Amino acid sequence: MNRIITQFYHYLNFNNVTYNQFNCILLNILPQIGLHIRTFVINGNLLNFILNKFYSMNFDSNLSLICPNLHILILEYFTGEQLFDFIDKIKDFSHLVKLDIKELKERRFNELIRKIFNANNHQFRSITFDKSSIFLSLPDNDIHQISYPNIEELIINLIDCDMLGDLLKLIPNIRRLHVNLGKSPHVSLTSLHKVSTLNQLTDFQLYSIYMVWKFEDITNIISKMPYLERLVLYLFTDDERFLNRQNCIVMIPSSLVQMYFFIYYYIEEIFIETNTLLSTWPSNYITSSCILNESCQYITIHTIPFNLSTINIPTTVGQHMLPCWKYMEKVKNLNIYGEFSSIDILMIVQYFHQLQILNIHSITHRETSM
Repeated sequence: MNRIITQFYHYLNFNNVTYNQFNCILLNILPQIGLHIRTFVINGNLLNFILNKFYSMNFDSNLSLICPNLHILILEYFTGEQLFDFIDKIKDFSHLVKLDIKELKERRFNELIRKIFNANNHQFRSITFDKSSIFLSLPDNDIHQISYPNIEELIINLIDCDMLGDLLKLIPNIRRLHVNLGKSPHVSLTSLHKVSTLNQLTDFQLYSIYMVWKFEDITNIISKMPYLERLVLYLFTDDERFLNRQNCIVMIPSSLVQMYFFIYYYIEEIFIETNTLLSTWPSNYITSSCILNESCQYITIHTIPFNLSTINIPTTVGQHMLPCWKYMEKVKNLNIYGEFSSIDILMIVQYFHQLQILNIHSITHRETSM
């Protein structure tokens, strides 16, 4: 029997089981199969129950005794307070290299990032947060004295863009970095000046639509990444220099192989010829849509295809971009907000054939998640 089920219990997920089933698994089955588990999913809503059971099994002091060969740990629906306390229990896993955190909720702790980076005796190589998790902040103390050369992949939500420089100082050997920035009064990158070049970084993604970016801001960031191979930018700007291909060529390193961008470009002129603005780009490389109404005046410009798994769009954009959605088949997570009807949603969603998560934020409707 063990030979038959081995391939199934490499991945252990406690979601969607009844209380009695869950209790039976923890007490009777988990001790028997723990040696074979490679991926473990823990739901924060069940955390106290799980820890109490582990304590009764004499595993509370060292969870690595239960699953000594664990490679990937997935934590879902934790609060910041739960994670802050639980992260200290992640230690002495000799094979655990990836931590995946999903749907992390309030409240926020300034020291949480540091504790996560320190977890498992500095052995994590990959730490990721999904975009549904809260925006995090960096601690103010000892920021220049510590670093985590073990971290090679990081996907994170930062509350302030000025924390980006401090973050880069912490991860000198990062290879893949995706940053989702929160809303700040203005773009500030003062902490970036003393950052050394990230010679290992080949994949960088910046997602920031709540601030107005200038061309030199992005240039300063990219200058710290001389060996980039893949670059993704999702920005809001009023700087026309982003629209000129020659400027972008100067900005990017010669090592770059792939570049994808989605830009909200704010315009002051009511009548504007988009073809003139984009004349430096090949017509088969980018496309655009013009949104002009009383509440907003901007152009959306993106590469073809749009190779990003997540997109946030106001309904006004979605209604004007219908001809362009066919280039976005790889999008898996779609967030729509604003005033809309069910017809508006259906008109947009029909183009997303690989969509897995749809979040709808409405002024007149309650938020819906599918």
